[in-house]
Amino acid sequence: MVGLNKDKLNIMQGLAMITQIGISMIAPIIISVFIGRFLDNLIGTNNIFLFIFIIIGVGAAFLNLFKIGLRDQDKRK
Repeated sequence: MVGLNKDKLNIMQGLAMITQIGISMIAPIIISVFIGRFLDNLIGTNNIFLFIFIIIGVGAAFLNLFKIGLRDQDKRK
């Protein structure tokens, strides 16, 4: 990159990593909440599917976080 010194490049890479982690964690949780609420409204249950899908979404979020960490670790080697 022309015009960027190493410090600015490291800061921008850090911000990109933080953004990627945030999106990778919040997206599965939000999607699972919508799916759980939809199924609860469709079937007429009292938030059973909401809780089930929130747990699944949190698990998927941590799996995404683990994969990002492994990929970053491999890059640094």
